[in-house]
Amino acid sequence: MDILALIMRWAHILSAVTAVGGVFFIRFVLMPSAQAALSQEAHESLRAAILKRWQHIVHTCILLFLVSGFYNYLMITRHLHEDQPLYHMLFGIKFLLALAVFTLALMLSSTRSWSSAVRANARFWLAVLAFLAVAVIAMSSVMRALPHTSPSDEAPVTAQSAQQPQEV
Repeated sequence: MDILALIMRWAHILSAVTAVGGVFFIRFVLMPSAQAALSQEAHESLRAAILKRWQHIVHTCILLFLVSGFYNYLMITRHLHEDQPLYHMLFGIKFLLALAVFTLALMLSSTRSWSSAVRANARFWLAVLAFLAVAVIAMSSVMRALPHTSPSDEAPVTAQSAQQPQEV
């Protein structure tokens, strides 16, 4: 068992669970609840406190996504799908969608002025972010279900089968 490959897979999945789950929680639970129960001043104070913490989680998740995603693609999955244009096309689309997800997440979690227009309409952009994240996950599921095409997908050579003489 390749422990590094396992760690990278877990890092990728746990980052997705954390980031996407957080987006759904913020958009569909926290925002409506805070808006209904808090004064405008208290709501803004809560938003500022959440942004400081959420920003660190978003940055960590994006870093883990990129490191684990490149490792998984370059070291594992692309070799299993050689000569399969559909897989590589889907990977390209998924990667571009993921970049859009990262950009929106960074803008929504930023406290800087360059992202204030996006933050001002956070309800809409969080919904867009959630939709894009679900699209990336759906595309990943389709890619995972595609059959492997490379010779490395054949049965592994075991010590016993390597010792047995080949019949001609």
